Amino acid sequence: MDDRSAEGFSIGVLAARTGLTPAVLRTWDNRFGFPAGGRSATGHRRYSDDDVEQVRRVIEVRDTGVPLRLAIDAVTQGVEGGDATSVHAALAARFPDLRPQRLGRHPLQAVSHAVEDESLARADRPVVLGAFQEGHRYEQSRHRWEELARTASWAAVVADFDEQLPADPTARPARCQLPADSPLRREWTVATLSPSHAAVVSAWEVPAAPGAEPVFEAVISTHRPAVVVAARVLCDAARRAGARPPAEVERLVDAAAAGPATAAVDADRMWLRTLARLDRRG
Repeated sequence: MDDRSAEGFSIGVLAARTGLTPAVLRTWDNRFGFPAGGRSATGHRRYSDDDVEQVRRVIEVRDTGVPLRLAIDAVTQGVEGGDATSVHAALAARFPDLRPQRLGRHPLQAVSHAVEDESLARADRPVVLGAFQEGHRYEQSRHRWEELARTASWAAVVADFDEQLPADPTARPARCQLPADSPLRREWTVATLSPSHAAVVSAWEVPAAPGAEPVFEAVISTHRPAVVVAARVLCDAARRAGARPPAEVERLVDAAAAGPATAAVDADRMWLRTLARLDRRG
C-alpha cells in the first residue's frame, strides 16, 4: 500500500527519503518541534516534499559541524532574513560548499587581521562588522577597530561586554551587547563589504576541556553572496542591541549582493598577508 496520500505521506516515507530513522525524526520533533509537518483529517502526522528538503538541508548543515539546534534554526528561519541568529549556521545553510577547517586561535587571528588590513589598505569606505564572543577579546583589538571605523561607512562589533568596557551602540565602532542566549556569543567573525571587495572569516569555538587550547571550526571566503549573508546577520544583531546603521549601509549591503565577485588578485593579496603574519610568528 502506498503511504502517500493527497494530504502528504507518513514519517516512515520521510525517514526513507532522508536517510534517517523514524525514531530520530520523532526525537527531533520532541526536542525542537522539527520537522513540523501537518495533520490529516484523521489526526495523523503527515509530511510533504518541502519537509523532505528541509530535513536534508538540516543534515547538510549539521554535517559541517554546526550544532543541530542551530542547523534547524538556520534552515527554518531563512538565513537571509532578519531572524538568523548565527553567522556560522547561516553560512552553512546557504553555502554548504564552504567546508569548515579546524584552526587554533593564532592562525584564525592571522587571517582575521589580514582581512582587516586589506580593508584598511583599500580605503573604499566599507561596512566592517565583527563578533568577538567576550568584551575583553574585543579590547585586545580595540585600537585596530577604532581605526577601521574611522574610514568605514559603518563599523560595529557584537560581544558579551562588561563593566570594564560597556556596550555602547552609538560608539565608533558600535559596541553591541549580545543576549545571554545568543549563539553569536561563541562565534568569531570578521566581515568586510564594499562595492569593490568582500571577505568574511566566520568560526565557532568547539567545546573543549578546561585549560585546553581553543579550537575553532572556521570558514573563510571572498565569495560575495556569503559575505552579504554574514553582514546581514551581524547588522540585525546590532540593530536588536540598539545600534542604528546609517541608511547608506543598507543600500551598500543590498547593492553588494549583486556586485562583482572579488578579483582573484585581491583574494591572493589577502592570503599573502595571512601567510606573512604566520611566518612572522615562526
